[in-house]
Amino acid sequence: MMVFELCDVEDLFGQHRLQSKTTKDYKLVFGESRIEISSVGSALSYKRYAGADLAAEAMIVSNEDPVMIGVFPIPPLFTPTAVAKNVFLKFNTPVIVDQRSQAVVYGKMPVEIGIYRQSKDEVLLDSFSRKRQQYALYGSPESGVVCRYIETEVSTNNDDMKPTKYEEALVRIRIKNDIDNIVKVSKVIIPMDGVVLDHAHDDAWLPGSVEMDLSTSFGKDMVHVRLMSTKVKRSDKTSIRARKEETLVFLMDAGY
Repeated sequence: MMVFELCDVEDLFGQHRLQSKTTKDYKLVFGESRIEISSVGSALSYKRYAGADLAAEAMIVSNEDPVMIGVFPIPPLFTPTAVAKNVFLKFNTPVIVDQRSQAVVYGKMPVEIGIYRQSKDEVLLDSFSRKRQQYALYGSPESGVVCRYIETEVSTNNDDMKPTKYEEALVRIRIKNDIDNIVKVSKVIIPMDGVVLDHAHDDAWLPGSVEMDLSTSFGKDMVHVRLMSTKVKRSDKTSIRARKEETLVFLMDAGY
């Protein structure tokens, strides 16, 4: 029996090679969530339990041997269902930025755990979160955007941020104030559709930088949020190698 638990030195995030005919009782344990994979005939049985309850299952049938399973941190957009494409970070401590200046701060965003069947292409078998999901509406009830929501502390020193493994990822945010007034920034909306998170030793972070540019247009304050130099996998390009650096943009027009 192979069991990887949270306290183990083994990294849970990454690729797992499983023998389709001989794998028995292969387990990955994330707190109360437990994944069990075993060979059943010429297939692999995948089951995820939430406590004692069966939460998800799949049968993996493949001519490949070994069968590759990927376990990765993913944007928090899939659990319990895909209802949002953006993440709403609410700062516990507002950031004050002088006029015509900029500041770099670090915060934390929620993540989910994605289970992939990987080959030349990949498919998401299952996703789950170790924390209760929260959502918020950014904007008006008529035209607002539903976002995955989290309240986070912020710091100018990334070493002060200690994201919880399997629950959070580190985020770098650069606030550029081109307005002729001092501003108080208490929130940022980050576009996350198709974003691929980075990880090492089961620590996760958002690659690239969230660029929050404040400016004035026709007498109205505008905020453009750009996710720069991040890795994005488009839905029409499912190959695990088809990930390229792109820029995602969100226009914040309901306050910051």
